[in-house]
Amino acid sequence: MINWIEYDPHSRDIESHVPHLVSNGERFMVAEHQKSLDGDGYEWRHANAGYKVSGVTHWSPINLPGEETTE
Repeated sequence: MINWIEYDPHSRDIESHVPHLVSNGERFMVAEHQKSLDGDGYEWRHANAGYKVSGVTHWSPINLPGEETTE
C-alpha cells in the first residue's frame, strides 16, 4: 500500500534530489523535489527527463521490497 502525503508546496521537509512517487489524483510518476529554477519556492521535476511536473497534489517516498526499516 502506498501512503500518500498531501503536497504542501511550502514544505521544506521533502528530501530534495531523491526520486519520489508523485500524483495529481489521476496519474502518477517518479519525480524529484528541488528548488525552483524559475523563481522562488520548490517544484517537482521528472526524475529521468528533467522537465517540470505540474499539478502535484500528493507524494510518497519510494519504498522498495527489502528497503524497509526496523525502527
